Amino acid sequence: LDRISYVLGIYKALHIIFARPEQADTWIRRPNDALPFAGKPAADVLFSGRMEDLIRVRRYLDGQRGAW
Repeated sequence: LDRISYVLGIYKALHIIFARPEQADTWIRRPNDALPFAGKPAADVLFSGRMEDLIRVRRYLDGQRGAW
């Protein structure tokens, strides 16, 4: 349930950050120079299988949308 909650939170945050749904839906596959991703797509981090990585991406996106 925790994993599902983080995945849904990531999805929601992306759709708040990006005005166009296709931007939100493709964000995880685009290379990203932000600190948590080191030039890799967010998908590389998200699909590592580690709960900590889901949490890290969720926190990053929450920070980007000003949810802190």
